[in-house]
Formats: sequence, C-alpha cells, structure tokens
Amino acid sequence: MDRLGDLLPRVLARQPRAGRVAELRIRQTFREVLGEGLASACERIEVHGSTISVTTGNPALAHQLRLDAEVLLRRLNQECRLPRRARTLRVRVGRTAPPGGG
Repeated sequence: MDRLGDLLPRVLARQPRAGRVAELRIRQTFREVLGEGLASACERIEVHGSTISVTTGNPALAHQLRLDAEVLLRRLNQECRLPRRARTLRVRVGRTAPPGGG
C-alpha cells in the first residue's frame, strides 16, 4: 500500500496550477532549510522551471549560498519531493525594488 506522502506529490502535479503549488512548496522549504534568520536576508526567492533564483543584499550570504548550492539543492529536492527537481541555484546580490516602483 502506498503512503499518502508518496502519492500526494504525484496527484498535486496533475492539478491545475500545479506549478504555482510547487513554487510555493519550494519557497517554504528553502526558508526551512536555511532557517528563518538567513531566509529573512533573502529579499526574493523565485522559481523558474528547475532553477531557483535568490536575491539578497548581503554579499557574504550570497557567497555562502553559492558555496553550499549543491547541498541546498539536494536538501530541497529531498524535502519537497516534487516531480520536477530543482537543478540550479542562482544567487544575485542586490536590492529589489519595493512593489509600486517606490
């Protein structure tokens, strides 16, 4: 008998807006893996296909994320258990504009 935890990702993947659900799960898991302290320094976490893009204003954090990219991706893929695996972590140093262009 299959466990619900094994079946649920496959069922969700076939639902409308499955990509959006996967993106939200990756964002949440990324925050859990990093810890809230470091995750709060990430201004933007975006998912585009199998690439996760992170923007942070902290150059030291950006450097560390790049160094740990392989480990982070492995943990994300293990914990999210999505049909499509995250393969690339792109990290950018910079500030994002606030909503409304202000």
